[in-house]
Amino acid sequence: MSAVVPLLRLRGREITRTWRLWLLPAVTVFLAVTSPLLARFTNDLLAAALGPGADGVVLADPTSADAYAQWTKNLTQLVVFVVIVMAAGAINSEVRSGHAALLLVKPASRSAYVHTHAVALIGFITVTAFVGAGTGWLTTRAIFGEADLAPIFAATAVWAVLAAVLVSASLLASATIDAAAGAAGAGIGAYFVLVILGAIPWLAEYTPAGLLPLTGAIATGTQEADHTLWWPIGTGLLLAAALLAMTTSMFRRREL
Repeated sequence: MSAVVPLLRLRGREITRTWRLWLLPAVTVFLAVTSPLLARFTNDLLAAALGPGADGVVLADPTSADAYAQWTKNLTQLVVFVVIVMAAGAINSEVRSGHAALLLVKPASRSAYVHTHAVALIGFITVTAFVGAGTGWLTTRAIFGEADLAPIFAATAVWAVLAAVLVSASLLASATIDAAAGAAGAGIGAYFVLVILGAIPWLAEYTPAGLLPLTGAIATGTQEADHTLWWPIGTGLLLAAALLAMTTSMFRRREL
């Protein structure tokens, strides 16, 4: 336990002194600003693309809900890949460089080593996502005149649970696969498994696969506070914890 705080400080320095500090926030804020703009001008772009054929097409006026829906699409379809790549190289890169061996000869357990990676990554990703959500809310309010803060923040909180699952899965791959590209591929594979399973209604209602459609439903205000809300969140957190436990178990048996 005495090594946890120093390890967390180290993880913080790893984030602030590497590309992670700039890439994820830059991508997130960019998407937060462009999501409301895209929602606002989608109809105009479609009308321009269709030309004279657009005269008979009735398009609904865009609203703040459309901007929030676009934000969650960007989170679940684009930002997740940055998250996976960040986590996929966290452990195996330090093992290859010998940095992990140096840390573990000091009074630091392998469990603390894995868990501090997870806490630092999930914490950084969550804070960045909420900064993006705040930016998206301000941009949406500037464009549409009014926008409720609760839907975009609630949807982002659910996405953070999804991110925790994917980070945990990617750390498991990073602890067992030497190549960062291979670990990233495993993390991306886990994401697509969730996408496929989320298309099955009863799995989306009761498993972490429901986190993907849930973010969009909350953002647009169509989600009810029933089992389809709480089961995916609860099972998602349990799955993330189980994956981290598996990561610790696998890493304890790994030769450095």
